[in-house]
Amino acid sequence: MAGIVGRNSVAWCRAYLGVLSAGGIAVPMDREIPFLEMYSILERSGANTVFFDGTAAEGFTGKAADRCPGLRRVSLDGVTTDGGIETLDALADSPGVPASRGPTDVSGPAVICYTSGTTGRSKGVVLSQANLLSDIRQMFQFIRMDEEDVFLSVLPFHHTYECTCGFLGPLSLGASVFICRGLRYVLDDLGTSRATIILGVPLLWEAVYGRVMDGIRDLPGGKVMLAAGMLLSGAADLIGARGVRKRLFHRVHEKFGGRLRLMISGGAAVDPAVVRGFERLGFCFLQGYGLTETSPIVAVNRIGANRYGSVGPPLPEVEVRILDPDADGTGEITVRGPNVMLGYHEDPEATAAVLSEDGWFRTGDFGHLDGDGYLFVTGRKKNVIVAKNGKNVYPEEIETLLNRSPLVAESMVFGRQSLRKGEEIWAVAVPDTDALSGSDPVEAVRGVIRKYNSQTPSYRRISGFLVREEELPRTTTRKIRRRDVFPGGEPPDTDVHRP
Repeated sequence: MAGIVGRNSVAWCRAYLGVLSAGGIAVPMDREIPFLEMYSILERSGANTVFFDGTAAEGFTGKAADRCPGLRRVSLDGVTTDGGIETLDALADSPGVPASRGPTDVSGPAVICYTSGTTGRSKGVVLSQANLLSDIRQMFQFIRMDEEDVFLSVLPFHHTYECTCGFLGPLSLGASVFICRGLRYVLDDLGTSRATIILGVPLLWEAVYGRVMDGIRDLPGGKVMLAAGMLLSGAADLIGARGVRKRLFHRVHEKFGGRLRLMISGGAAVDPAVVRGFERLGFCFLQGYGLTETSPIVAVNRIGANRYGSVGPPLPEVEVRILDPDADGTGEITVRGPNVMLGYHEDPEATAAVLSEDGWFRTGDFGHLDGDGYLFVTGRKKNVIVAKNGKNVYPEEIETLLNRSPLVAESMVFGRQSLRKGEEIWAVAVPDTDALSGSDPVEAVRGVIRKYNSQTPSYRRISGFLVREEELPRTTTRKIRRRDVFPGGEPPDTDVHRP
C-alpha cells in the first residue's frame, strides 16, 4: 500500500504504475490538503510507503517525518534532505524490486481514492483494475483516439477523472500525454503541445471561453467580426455545413495549436451557453458526468449527437435509473455497472448506505432521463433547498444563471432557515472587480439578483445575499468547498442584504 502525492509529472505516473504492476494498492493524495490530513489518509488506508516530490517535502522530511514512523519514504524528483529517504530511480533499479509480479487479480483492490469532501469528511473509494479498465474500454467505444493523438493533461492526476481519462486511457492506446504547467498556462501549452484532446472542469472552460471572446473583441473591428462570425456559424449549422465554422475562426484554432478536435467537460454542470459558444467557434465540446465511485464516467454526450444541458446517454455497459422520481421525473440518480466501486475502505456502514446488494449505487445527485435516454443532472441531493411550496430548488442551477452576469465572478446559493418563511434561498456572490469599474459591489450584485428574480417563479427567488471579496474556497478540481465558505458553519447575521 503506497501513498502518492505531488504535482503531475512522469515520475508520479511511474510510481502509480509501478505500485499496481507490483501488485500493490495505490493511494493518490491531493498535494494541496494539509499535511495532517495526508497523515490521516496514510494511516486510515494502511499505507506503508509514500512517494512524494518537492511540493510535499515539508511534510515528509526532517522533524515532520516523526509523525509517521515506520513509513517508507521515496522522493519522486530525487530531492533528499535526510538519510532516511530513497529516490524513485534508485528504487526502480533495485534488484529486489521486480518489474512485475506476473498475473494480477484485476477484480481486487487496486486504488483507494479519498474523495474531496466538499460537505464532509472524505471517504476512501476502493477501485479495482477491472473497474478502471471497464471505464476506459467503454469510453473508447464512442471517442476515437489513437497513437497520433496528443492529450493535454491539466487537472491533477490524483483525481480519478484525470487519472482514468487523461492518463491511463491515452496511455492504453499509445497516445501521448503532455503535462500542462498549470491553469494559467493552458492556452500557451495548447499551442506548444498542439494537443488534439483536452478535458477540464466548468470553471476552466468558462475562463478559457471568456479569454477567447475578449481576445476577439479586442481585435480591430473585433466586435463586428465576432457578431458576423457567430451569425454565419449558426447559419452553417442550419444547412449542415459545420466545417465552415473552423475556417471562420481559424485564428482561434491557431491559438489553440491548430489540431484541437475534442474538448470534454466533467466534474460539475457547465453552462450550456459555453458549450454552444465553443461549438460556434468550430470546436467539438462534450459534457459528461461521473463520480469517483464510478471510476469515474457514467454518461457522456456523443460526437454528432450533443444535447445541450444534458450529460449524455449512459455508457454502453452502465445502467442508470431514477429513484423515487417526482411529478417531473426528477429523483436520485442510481447507477449499476462494471465501473462501480468495490466499496468504501474499512467503512461497511457507509458502503451499505449507498451500494445495494444487487450493485445499485446511489450517487447523491438528482436528475432525470429524457425520452431518448439522455441524462440531465440537476444538483447534489445534500445541497437541495425545499421551497415553502414543497418544491425542490437546486442551487447549482441558480449559480449558473448568476454567473452569466459579467458583474459576478462566482457565486454560491444555499438555504437559510427563517422562523416565519421556512427555508429561504440566499446567495454569496463574489463580484468581478474589473467589470464593476468603480461601481458599488453591493448595488451591482443587487441589480443582478433583481434581474434574476424578475425572470423566475416566486419559489425560486433569492431572498437575501452576501457579498464576498475573496474567491470561494474550492477543491483542486474547482468544486466549491461549501462547508468552508462560512467558518462557523452558519452565515453571519451582519453584512447581509436584501434584493
